[in-house]
Parts: sequence; C-alpha cells; structure tokens
Amino acid sequence: MNDRIMEVVRHEIKRRGLRFTMAELAKLSGMSTKTLYGIFSSKEELITAILDDTMNELKEKEKAILEDDKLSTLTKLKKCLVLVPADFQFVDMNLITDLQRFYPLQWKQLDQFLNQQWDSIHSLFNEGISEGILRSFNTELFIDLYVGGFYRLIEDPSARKSNKGLQESLEDMVDILLSGIVQKEG
Repeated sequence: MNDRIMEVVRHEIKRRGLRFTMAELAKLSGMSTKTLYGIFSSKEELITAILDDTMNELKEKEKAILEDDKLSTLTKLKKCLVLVPADFQFVDMNLITDLQRFYPLQWKQLDQFLNQQWDSIHSLFNEGISEGILRSFNTELFIDLYVGGFYRLIEDPSARKSNKGLQESLEDMVDILLSGIVQKEG
C-alpha cells in the first residue's frame, strides 16, 4: 500500500508539483482519506518520505559509481557530479520554490543533503590530485560554485536560455567547472 501511495505521489508531483491535497491522493490511491492519514499523518510527512527516497536513490547510485573499478577517478568524479534522481529530471522546477515557501523543514532537509554530502567527492578530488589528473585547488570553493550553479539551474530554468533540460545543463556546468573555458595551449 505504501508503494502505491508513493507512486501516486510521484505522479502527482510530476503533474502538479506540490499542489495536491491528501484527499485527492487518497482518491487517486483508491483508499479513504482516513486510511491515508493512518499511513502518513500529514502531507509534510509524505513529502519527507519522498525526499528520503530521492536522497537514498542518489546515495545508492553514487555508491555504485564509486565501487565500479572499471571507471577512472575522473569518470567517477564526473558521474557523481551529474547525478540526478530519476523522478527529479522531469519535474517542473517550480517545485523547489514551492518546497522552500510552503515546506521549509523539507527544504532544509534537501538543502542540508546538497551541502553536506561531499565526502566521496572530496575523496575523488584527493585521488585525482594524487594521480596528477587534477591540480591542487580550493575544494571548498569548487563545492560552493557547484552548489550555487546547481541551485541556479533548478530555481530558474528560464535563466538557462536554452532548451536543455536539467541533466544536460548540469553536465555542461560540470564540464566547465572541471575543464574550464580556455583552449589548451600548444
């Protein structure tokens, strides 16, 4: 039953963002509102569960990348930096604004995740520097630039001035952060 509710919630988030009611979810899930509230005591709890699933998905994907011995350090770094949850890629980015405005605790949870889950990236930076494929650099500034750019991409899709989706825009941003914009000399 929990899986069915989560599937309906994901569908509604894709379709309408966070502008749905528990009564609408109950009806779409084929249950009474009372039954739904017996499983999730509030819409906030339901949104927290969706965020938890999303963050766990990202952690699992990152772990799989890090454990893949066939990938180089640079490839692992690039893949980790462009991870986007499967359900997130197609969501109207106004969702982030609604999350910030109407669900501040859930926004804080997501914001903390985006700002604190950098241990594996730090390890990859250190590996890359040790291998000589990355120069020594200010890793904290890199992370600040990445997070700021990521927020810009998700908060204002119209600012992209292209028809590229979040995934493609994120790949372009990571390419610029890792490779720069200057042609190699010689």
